[in-house]
Order: sequence, then C-alpha cells, then structure tokens
Amino acid sequence: MEETPIFVNVMGERIHGVMHVPNRLPAPTVVLCHGFTGNRVEAHRLFVRAARKMSREGIVAVRFDFRGSGESEGEFEKMTVSSEIIDLNTVLSFLLGRSEVSSDKIGVLGLSLGGAVSILTAARNQSVKAVCTWSSPAEFKLISDGGKAFGMDLKSILEKGYADLPSGYRVGKDFFTDVLKHDILDSCSKISPRPLLIIHGSEDPVVPVRHAQMLYDRAGEPKSLVIIEGADHTFSRRDWEDRVIEITTEWFKKNL
Repeated sequence: MEETPIFVNVMGERIHGVMHVPNRLPAPTVVLCHGFTGNRVEAHRLFVRAARKMSREGIVAVRFDFRGSGESEGEFEKMTVSSEIIDLNTVLSFLLGRSEVSSDKIGVLGLSLGGAVSILTAARNQSVKAVCTWSSPAEFKLISDGGKAFGMDLKSILEKGYADLPSGYRVGKDFFTDVLKHDILDSCSKISPRPLLIIHGSEDPVVPVRHAQMLYDRAGEPKSLVIIEGADHTFSRRDWEDRVIEITTEWFKKNL
C-alpha cells in the first residue's frame, strides 16, 4: 500500500490531496469530502484512519482539501457550496484518468457539509456509483433560517460582506446566498438506483439526527440508515469511530 500526494487544478487554483493506493490495481475508489472548516485529516484524524482502513481492504481512498481549506490554494472567504461541487467534480474527472482507479467503481463519502456536497454532486454526476454520508444536513435552513446565520444577523452579514466565526474563519456573503440555490432532499431523491448509506449520531449537536431520517425518507432504493447511539457530530469516541469506519468500508466493498 502507498500514500501518494495528488494535485488537481481548479479554475487556476491547486487542490492538495492524498491517494491511498492498495496493492491490487485497478481498484474501486472512494473520494472523502470533509466538512465545513474541516480538512482532509478531519477531527481526531477521522479521515486518515478511514482512508487507511479502506486501502487495507482493497479500495483506493482519496482525501483532499476543498479550495480555501487545509493546504489547498484559495481563500476560505470565497468558498460556497457551488464551489465545493465544482471541486469535487474536478477531482472525480481527474480520477477517471488514473490507472489506479476502476472508473466504473467510484463512490463518494462526505462528512457534514461534505455529505451535502456529495449528494448534490452525485445527483448530477453519473460517474458516482455509490454515496455515503456521515452527519449530513438534509436542508440548509439550519444555516440561514429566521434571519440568523451562525447566531448572527443575516442582514448585517450581507451588508458587511462577510461573517467572522468564533473559530477564526471568515465566511463571505456569497456562501449565504449560494446555499439557497441548492435542494439537498431533491438531489437525494435522484441518486437511486445507485446505493445510498446514511450514518448519523443520535446525539449530534450540530446537525440533529432528524436530518438523517429526512434524507432516508426522500431517498429511493437501495438505501440504508445507521444511527450510532449516543454519538456526536464527528463520532469522537473510539468505539463510535471504529464502528462507523467498519460499516462504511464493508458497505463500499459490497456496493462498488
């Protein structure tokens, strides 16, 4: 098994990623999409452990930083859901030309906002043959409902042109206007007959578990829903993490 750096150019900016390559090639491939303000390592190295597990099980796993995140070029302030869809589509196109990749066996895995981006992308990109989401929102109202966004007045954000988050990230106003263009549930219904796996923690404080049920109810067959009892948004206990990674890896082995 090897771990190889990859670089993908998107609209004049370079995306940084890592390809985890198993011994037998070409192989089924899974692209991992990180969450809002996350990166290709993710919380408690969740994506690193997941990618290495998949590689050991014969899957090419690709972790990358969306533009403006991690080590990729670009500024986070310019990030939108639409820009992340462009990034993912470009990475998928890049992989279709790689000798390591079985081009008819490509799946996507997304955490949180990355889950929404995975659904929105897969609905329109038929090269994606299987989709798995971890802690994905089913709608964007939790971001911009009731005139509030991240607890701040949305009108003020639009007038100022940005919002400074407590984490130190600055979000541009285009992010808030762009989310209104995307219907996650409608896109979810368009994934079938390709398989969908939805995993969510029962005690997720960021994206309530009801979002998982909303996605499941809207999706066509084949579909699966797994609720990790007691788990939070990023499955930040080793037994939760191990279970999520094991379930996901076995599911991709079966469905790719």
